[in-house]
Amino acid sequence: MRINDQITQEKMSGLQIRAVSVAIALVVLDGYDVSLSSFAAPYVEKGFGISKAELGLVMSGALIGMLVGSIIVAPLADRIGRRKLGVISTVTIAIGMLIGPFATRATGTGPLVVSRIITGIGVGALVAAVGVILAEYTGKRVYSLVMAIYAAAINIGGLLGSMIVGPMLGAHGWQFGWWVGFALSAIAAVATFAFLPESLAWLSEGRHTDSLQRLNALLTKMRRPALEALPESDSTGVKAKGSLRTVFTGRTGFYTLLMVVGYVAYMLSFYFMTTWAPSAVASANHKPALASQLVTAFSIGGILGNVLFGFLGSKLNVRFLAPVFLFLATAALSLFGIAGPGMPTAWWTLFLASFFVCAGTAAFYAIVPTLYPTLARSTGFGVVIGVGRFGGIAAPILGGAAFDAGMGMGQAFTVFALPMLVAGLCVVGLHLGLRRSPVPDAQLAGTSA
Repeated sequence: MRINDQITQEKMSGLQIRAVSVAIALVVLDGYDVSLSSFAAPYVEKGFGISKAELGLVMSGALIGMLVGSIIVAPLADRIGRRKLGVISTVTIAIGMLIGPFATRATGTGPLVVSRIITGIGVGALVAAVGVILAEYTGKRVYSLVMAIYAAAINIGGLLGSMIVGPMLGAHGWQFGWWVGFALSAIAAVATFAFLPESLAWLSEGRHTDSLQRLNALLTKMRRPALEALPESDSTGVKAKGSLRTVFTGRTGFYTLLMVVGYVAYMLSFYFMTTWAPSAVASANHKPALASQLVTAFSIGGILGNVLFGFLGSKLNVRFLAPVFLFLATAALSLFGIAGPGMPTAWWTLFLASFFVCAGTAAFYAIVPTLYPTLARSTGFGVVIGVGRFGGIAAPILGGAAFDAGMGMGQAFTVFALPMLVAGLCVVGLHLGLRRSPVPDAQLAGTSA
């Protein structure tokens, strides 16, 4: 039995609860960082006097960075350690946030785009590294629920930002949102260094001469017996082929492809909703302050949807449950556009759309890590989540072009809801494939996927 199999089947210790709490808090910060451009968009647009297409480029900056962070930086966690990469990532986020406020009309939006890209690099790497630590320290009975809360943490960060910081931007300027992000990220970097433990599975692979000593120190804090030797590796094939080849070869490679296509499609719909729904309603009503109210709507809807998904996921197969939510998300997102920008109808229809749409994040976060062995887990998770960012990058730009071309809300949100349908079909394909040919020795203990 691998060490993670044993740990996750027993009652969670204080150290495990601390690890889970820190990981979720970090993703709350990520949620603020990612949603910042959404509720700050009307103020940025007015402050720089730019078109919606140019504004879309600013909003895509974080997604471009998240692509780089997930694909290029995140795999380093399988080499240098997941905790160390977590610290590096939070410092990177703080640096990105620090650059943003120095953008002015004289400099143009260039520094702001750079700020968003650097922040995104940190967020992309952090989500992949910390997500794996969270999965390894979470007990079997609460795995699906914790992963759902982890996914909902993005919405929680957006909700807190839109409710607390958003209303202050009118008086203090859009720069205020970036200064808040810098302060929070600096605190997070210190907290990550002080409180986030290293991945147990990574230490058990014996990457360093002191791996056994460090592993036993963690086991002692968890009130578990110390080991005389490192457990048998589940990543022999990874060491022979390398993590990247493992992710893209054989049946695992086919499952990776399915998840990449599904996540690209999901991100296209998800980021079109999160970036353009608040802005479209605010612009149609000529009230910039409505953007924060709409971010609040999809944040609350996303939190509740993720929690319900996690509760149901602890009782049902996640790969069966996910397509149901994604298919309903397709219909709900289209309904938001058709209902139009009138308030309060727009608030409630966006709440409904987010309820189903955001649960897709919990689904992918719960399913993807189960497909890979330990030493390929951050790489596989980073590749799927990272390549998926192409959809997220394209969404704000394509959305801005669609609105500039005169496309109405009903048509635009119906068109951009369709990729959600594709995402659901990809999860169905994965489910059928795994029922016929499961991936050996890859599943994390505790997942119902």
